[in-house]
Amino acid sequence: MEPSAFELSRVYGRGWNAAKQLLAEGPDDLDPKQATALNPYHSVAERTRWSKGFEEGLLSRTGGRAMANLRSWRPDGDK
Repeated sequence: MEPSAFELSRVYGRGWNAAKQLLAEGPDDLDPKQATALNPYHSVAERTRWSKGFEEGLLSRTGGRAMANLRSWRPDGDK
C-alpha cells in the first residue's frame, strides 16, 4: 500500500528535522554512510521523501553551494 500524501509530508518533515538535528550537533561534513544510515524507511517513496526533506534541511542552512556534496550521500535508489 502506497503512503498517502499526508504520510509522505510527515516523512519529509522527519528528514528535515534529522538534518537540522545533525547541523545543530556541529559537523560540517557528512559521511555518506552516516547520512544514509539515518534514513529509517524501506519503501522507495518514503526513502525518497525523507531524503528530499533531509537535503532541503541541510540546504536551508548551508545554501546552494552545498548541492554538489549532497549527491554523494544519497542511497542508490534515490537518484
